[in-house]
Amino acid sequence: MVRFVRLDKVPAGLYYDEIDLGYQVKSFLSTGKDYQRGLSPFFFRSFNTDKTPLPILFSSLPSLFFKSPEYQVRAGAAVAGVICVLLAMLLAYQLTHKKMAGLITGLVFGLSPWQIQFSRIGFEAIFMLMVFLTSISTFLYWQSSKKLWAFYLSAILLGLNVYTYRTMSLFGPLIILLLIVIYFKDIWKLGIIKIGTWLAIMAVMILPFLYATTFGSADQTRIDQISVFSDPMIPIKVMRNREVDSNDFGNPQVGKKAVWWSPIFHNKVLSYVTGFGINYYKNFSADFLFLTGDPNGRHSPSNTGELLFIDVIGLGFGLVVVGKKIKDKKYQLFLALLLLAPIPSDLTMDGANHASRLMILAGPLLIIVGLGYTELINWLAKNKKYILGIPLLGAVWLIGVIFYLQNYFIHYPIESARQFGYGYKQAVEKITSLRKDYPQVRLTSLNDPPMLYYLYWSQTSPMQVQAYGSNFDEQTIKKMPLDNVKPISWGAKVCTLDEITKLDPKTIYMVAYVNLPMDFRSADKDKVPTGIKLIDVIKYPDNEVAYYLISRDTKSGVPVMPSKLDACK
Repeated sequence: MVRFVRLDKVPAGLYYDEIDLGYQVKSFLSTGKDYQRGLSPFFFRSFNTDKTPLPILFSSLPSLFFKSPEYQVRAGAAVAGVICVLLAMLLAYQLTHKKMAGLITGLVFGLSPWQIQFSRIGFEAIFMLMVFLTSISTFLYWQSSKKLWAFYLSAILLGLNVYTYRTMSLFGPLIILLLIVIYFKDIWKLGIIKIGTWLAIMAVMILPFLYATTFGSADQTRIDQISVFSDPMIPIKVMRNREVDSNDFGNPQVGKKAVWWSPIFHNKVLSYVTGFGINYYKNFSADFLFLTGDPNGRHSPSNTGELLFIDVIGLGFGLVVVGKKIKDKKYQLFLALLLLAPIPSDLTMDGANHASRLMILAGPLLIIVGLGYTELINWLAKNKKYILGIPLLGAVWLIGVIFYLQNYFIHYPIESARQFGYGYKQAVEKITSLRKDYPQVRLTSLNDPPMLYYLYWSQTSPMQVQAYGSNFDEQTIKKMPLDNVKPISWGAKVCTLDEITKLDPKTIYMVAYVNLPMDFRSADKDKVPTGIKLIDVIKYPDNEVAYYLISRDTKSGVPVMPSKLDACK
């Protein structure tokens, strides 16, 4: 229920990546291709990057059951989030063979801030977790039942991991290697032919995907941008530290060489290793897990950990459970997954507390928390004099959940509106209703790239975009309807005299407050500069200005000339 209620209101607005998913779904259902007119089993090509296909394909069916655009975009993630809860319950049962462990783990998963956050937004992370947990559960089912169909199904699911989120391009093969190492004897008993078939299924699924999305991808630039090895500050810091070792402050010289021992302490390899270690530590820090969470407002409400604060108790007891049963291969697997899960995220520059890229970590972590609560409750039940600890533990945990939900559903829609592209829907719907009066549209490029927002909220057919292409600059004229809609970057404030005279009476302009730094929200605020026609004011939920819709003012069909007296400076 918590994953579907008010899904069109919380979070407020659809962010660019969500809009992209929604428009790809619309394009796929109506044309069978992505909106760039491509058709590939490995990716959907978008304006700014290549998207993994499974989240889009999975979201296509749930989108058909809703009229609300927000529900159409987010329903797939909500369904995936529910499936993740069920899988967590199943995995806890597979580990312990106790129904109580499954139920408690389901509660932990179902009401986890980390899970609720990504089950209610159309991002790829929750789909990655769903397939990841399914593949592990299926493999464990084979290991316990020895049914060959489950073994081959696990190969398909393990191969499917890479089609969910780019993080899995590294972690997907790592999971396979981990399973082979831990369950080598069980796998070896199957014989060469069956093992070869299992490996071949995964290779056929994974290797072409990795090639298509790396070496054969137009998205290689994006990969280079986020890699920790592409940090431009590393060589500069290394050089500066070597200069300090060489007493550069005391005796500055141009081209002075570092002392012979300086490269031992200051080099790029050591800097990369240190940066990775710092990232890895932050993944398990109290700040990230229990106090402040991800600083990105789209990934976490402010001052909210990825787990409930009381989950530190469940985590502590859960690690004890894993330690006590470490001889069991299933527990070895979960401990290894817990320790290895952050690696792909930590190899990116901002991956230390990136809750989306770290979603793989949420799986084993929350299951261990659930096992810890189960162990604690069992211990309290056995020790009758501590029996009151069970309702006390439940009450404190429930209070934590209530406080989180109050913050998420009441405060978060207001505080996160800017990060979720709020205002585009309201602005584009108004623009669309006025197209007869204003056939030309210009959209500020100050925030997110505006064209995809326009295409989605104006319900422009993906077939038009497929025919037009992805170049919407002012010089691109193809004699098609989309020629009339262009993004624009203002070189100066719109309310200066020169810029007002450039405005066209037949064009509606969507501008941000920075473009037009004046307050027109009420009659006693700033006066609209002469020559500008104010059409509408789009406000954020906190009543601050999001966008203005303006045009050139006219009188009897003649543009009104601006005045020096009331134009901004």
